[in-house]
Amino acid sequence: MTPTPGQTVLDLGGFTDPAESKVAALAVLEHLWSTRHARKPVLIVIDEAHNVCSPTPSTPVERALTEQLVQIAAEGRKFGLWLFLSTQRPTKIHPNVLSQCDNVGLMCINSPRDLVELAESFGFISEELLNQAQDFRQGQCLFAGGFVDGTVLAQMRTRITAEGGSDVQVPVPRSR
Repeated sequence: MTPTPGQTVLDLGGFTDPAESKVAALAVLEHLWSTRHARKPVLIVIDEAHNVCSPTPSTPVERALTEQLVQIAAEGRKFGLWLFLSTQRPTKIHPNVLSQCDNVGLMCINSPRDLVELAESFGFISEELLNQAQDFRQGQCLFAGGFVDGTVLAQMRTRITAEGGSDVQVPVPRSR
């Protein structure tokens, strides 16, 4: 049996043309969807998700990408495909994807429009707690949904890596 990686990171930030990164993202998502019946659990993390899941896709590639994300958001969990979306602007995420989110990790939100939409999308978070997000300082976060009991306000600890993209050193086992 060929071992599979525990994780794969696809950095789409290196493309010069934004359309190229969307084509690459679409290819990966289509592959994951086409192999969904294997029911191999996959967590799909999309940072800056508003760049790949617009509420108003304008090109054929953007429309296909958004349709694929809507389908994964709506049906993927039963096949072990889980979406983790990260964005600073939830109103710029397609509503059919955002509405499928069962869990929320919310950091500082400055936009009143985003707070209104979050309140409409996530009725399980009180409006009072959502409004507190406007005053969050760095590292403060609100967690809500099925992955926590109730709603939790949290303070992240100080970072353990240096600023500038450094990473924690992880020893790589040598093969024999």
